[in-house]
Amino acid sequence: MSVRHSRSEPGPLPFALGAIERLTDAIARETQDLSGPGPVDYRAHSQRKSQGLYELSRLEPALAALRGHPRLRAALSELVSQLDANYKLLDAKLRAARTVAEVVSRAISEGQSDGTYSEQIWRENRR
Repeated sequence: MSVRHSRSEPGPLPFALGAIERLTDAIARETQDLSGPGPVDYRAHSQRKSQGLYELSRLEPALAALRGHPRLRAALSELVSQLDANYKLLDAKLRAARTVAEVVSRAISEGQSDGTYSEQIWRENRR
């Protein structure tokens, strides 16, 4: 749900709305890809988000003057909503990847050990 804008309006508002809309769409596309079963092109998504942030940073002086504009507030609210959903999915994917990495690391470590330094051998030798 993006906030559509009109370039016929005077001033920086149309440019700000356009930049926010493109960034919101980029985040929404990444979120959609993260929700799917297939691989995610993180590099392409990162590039689109970086471009959007660059555009917004260039418009930052103009955004301060438009801070109270209702259409800008609505567009920013939508962006924040998309960012929140995106964050939750990225966080879940990262936690899952860490868990898998820990399991694989433990399996490799245990598989390479001949048991010489394992805790169980020390307990048995103490008895």
